[in-house]
Amino acid sequence: MRFGLPFNGVVPLWHEGTTITWHRPGTDLTDVLGMGLLRTQDGPASSGRWQEKVEVATLENDGSLRLHAATPTGRRAVKDAGAGALVPLSRSLTVQEVMATSLNEHAFAVYLGRLMLRAARDGAILLFTLRAPEDPEAHHLLSVPSELDENQVMHFHLGTLMEMRTRTWRKAVRRDGMTFLDLEVPYQRILAPGSLSGPADEMLDGIALASMARPVTQCVLRPGFPFALGMSVMLPR
Repeated sequence: MRFGLPFNGVVPLWHEGTTITWHRPGTDLTDVLGMGLLRTQDGPASSGRWQEKVEVATLENDGSLRLHAATPTGRRAVKDAGAGALVPLSRSLTVQEVMATSLNEHAFAVYLGRLMLRAARDGAILLFTLRAPEDPEAHHLLSVPSELDENQVMHFHLGTLMEMRTRTWRKAVRRDGMTFLDLEVPYQRILAPGSLSGPADEMLDGIALASMARPVTQCVLRPGFPFALGMSVMLPR
C-alpha cells in the first residue's frame, strides 16, 4: 500500500491495480508522510545512480493502517516498537465527500514546502505524479531536483511537461517539450522571526514555506485533481 498526497485532512491510499481509496486518519499524517520517516520500497523509476523510493504501509483487516519506521530507533522511529505504529482510519470516502469543501491551498502549500526542505537536505529529486481513473500507472507531473549548498541556500530545479503561465513561473524557459524553472531560496528566509532560540518544530514560517512552494503548488494543482496526486523521491543508490 502506497500513499497519495494528503490534503484537507484526507490521506489517499493507492492499492494494487487501479483503486484509490480516501480516508481520514486518526492522526495528522502530514507530519510523517514524505519526511523520510517511513519504510520505503523501490519505485518503477531509476536512472543511473538514482533510484525512486516510495513510502509504504500495511492496511490491516480491521481497516487501520500500520506504519513501519525507516529506522528502529531515534527521531525517525515514529514510535515504532518493531511491530509498527497503528493509525485508525475512517471508512472509505467518495470523491464527492473528500471534495465537499474547497481545498485548503495554504495548508497544502506548507506541506509541499516541507517536502522541498526534506529534499534539499537529502539532495533528493522530488517526483510528483497524477493517477488517472482506472489507470494503474502514475503519470509524471513535475520533477524537482533539490540541493542545499555550503552557504545554506536551497536550489530547486523544476521540470514539467505542462506549459505554465502563472506569475511565479514567469522566469521559466521552455525547452525540448518541457518547462523549466530554477529557484534559489536561502534557508534563513523560511525561518520564523526569533525562531533560532525555539524548539525545532516551531522554527519554520508557514507563510514563507507556502510562498517558496507556490510554483510547485500551482503546477501539481493545474490538472484540477488534488485527490489523485502522488509523490515519491529519487535518491542516490
